[in-house]
Amino acid sequence: MTIFVLLMLAGTLALGADDVLKRKYLREGMDEQILLGISWFGGGLLLLIPLFIFGIPEIKSGFWSAFFATTFLNVVSQNIFIRAFKIADASLIAPLRLLIPPIVIFTGFLVLGEVPTITGALGILTTIAGLWLLLPSGGNDSGVEERAALRQGMIFGIMGSILFAFSFPFDKKAVVASSGIFFSSLVLIAVGILTIAGSMIFFKNSRISFFRDAVRWRRSLVLVSLAGGIGSFLTAQALGYSLAAYAASMKRLWSLWTVILAGKFLEERDLKRRLVATLIMLSGVAITAIWG
Repeated sequence: MTIFVLLMLAGTLALGADDVLKRKYLREGMDEQILLGISWFGGGLLLLIPLFIFGIPEIKSGFWSAFFATTFLNVVSQNIFIRAFKIADASLIAPLRLLIPPIVIFTGFLVLGEVPTITGALGILTTIAGLWLLLPSGGNDSGVEERAALRQGMIFGIMGSILFAFSFPFDKKAVVASSGIFFSSLVLIAVGILTIAGSMIFFKNSRISFFRDAVRWRRSLVLVSLAGGIGSFLTAQALGYSLAAYAASMKRLWSLWTVILAGKFLEERDLKRRLVATLIMLSGVAITAIWG
């Protein structure tokens, strides 16, 4: 459990930084397909370095079916979620991942046969309650167009979160059948390549501007690749130390770090409300980790 918590704390912090960097570069005009495709592909390539050092693990039965399932789901869900980040603030979209833990209770049972305890489920629900408070109240000072954009962003965020919940048990199944670093490197590379290929095939503007923008944003893309690659590896590695439903709850720390970092570096608002929500969320995490 100690290893699980440490891996999740470090991994979700890196993923929170990845969220904030993506929102920052999207606000500055980077194309979301280029950002998602290259950052995932680059993160996967970076993970090949320690993979070659420590060696390729034994690939057990069930790995490839889980890998293909989660790759397909991530291609769709990540492209939907990056669109949500383009439309709305990180502090609004990131907490929508709170939808994942309750859904994972069912997907974890269907895919992995895992049944959480009553106390563990209570911890998950408490975490969700805290994360729900992170959602801004909306206010009345927004214009019609801004409110419409926020609603659209939230719809994309909810759709992506539902798909994340279905991919999560397959993530764990693939990690258990191989290793966190092997699975993370392969899925990052696969999703990156498929996103880039899809962008080239379906969007004419991407074919024209891809290499130009990749060179222009090269330093930013390297930074995002580092944050995303490290975070994906650490959180995937942690999956081998807990039930999928509990790991999904702990991984919601990702949203917490995103909100805190977004408030600090992107000057997004309502910090006091988020701090209260943080305490509630952390109590839920503690219930799950200690008594679940």
